[in-house]
Amino acid sequence: MKKKLFIIITGVILVGIICIWLLVKNKSAEQMIVDRLNEAVSHYTDMNTDMNIKEDKAYSLKVSDTEMLVTTYVPEYTVFGVSADAYTVRPGKIDETLATEKEQDLPICNFNYVLIYDEKTDKFYNVKFQGKGKPVIPKFTDAKELAYELELPNVEEVENISLKKNSDSPILISSKDDMEDILGILEGTKPTAKSGEIGTPVRVENIINADFIRNENVICRLFVYEDEGKYFIEQTDNGVYTISKEDYDLIENYMKGN
Repeated sequence: MKKKLFIIITGVILVGIICIWLLVKNKSAEQMIVDRLNEAVSHYTDMNTDMNIKEDKAYSLKVSDTEMLVTTYVPEYTVFGVSADAYTVRPGKIDETLATEKEQDLPICNFNYVLIYDEKTDKFYNVKFQGKGKPVIPKFTDAKELAYELELPNVEEVENISLKKNSDSPILISSKDDMEDILGILEGTKPTAKSGEIGTPVRVENIINADFIRNENVICRLFVYEDEGKYFIEQTDNGVYTISKEDYDLIENYMKGN
């Protein structure tokens, strides 16, 4: 009887362990961000034992306090800013500057969102939070991964577009209608998870350099190319985007027609 009871209890424990393991394994990256940030700020009394913060019911963690806790307890995360409004686009470049000095000295509860960078996965997240408790510490509630967004100038800003395929001579497009059409084609792209290299992409085919020019200066540069039968647009430090073959051909046709 005891042996049978032992087997049953052992089986229940194993099932429980497996369920917990599956739950953790299947937990989304966004939820992991939320959980780990909440765990980090839960250590605030350890970081400020000399200040008796836990006795100060009017105290609200500053932005700098939150940054310190995140850096200490989840060092792969970096706080890149705080805002009253949600962050919607992944930053084009990773700026080593955190929140401004003025922001760092403000209570964290003055804001609603924090921009978090995960160094291990090279991903940015918009994380929502609210002030909770006395003293006030942030309670993170949900996170959303931020995707790249192709940065394009307005047609009014562009005087002409230079298109150059491989080693061919560049073609200059100055028609407003043509430039509007080209910008319209580019606006329909979707981001991939790639960041975009510095300079011209290598080991790809049929590269079209697209330079948007104003006052003889390049204000935007894109690389449109083929890679193993698929077509992409790349913007230095600001992502790689998918484009259809039909849209690639449309851009290429502007070169043939000039």
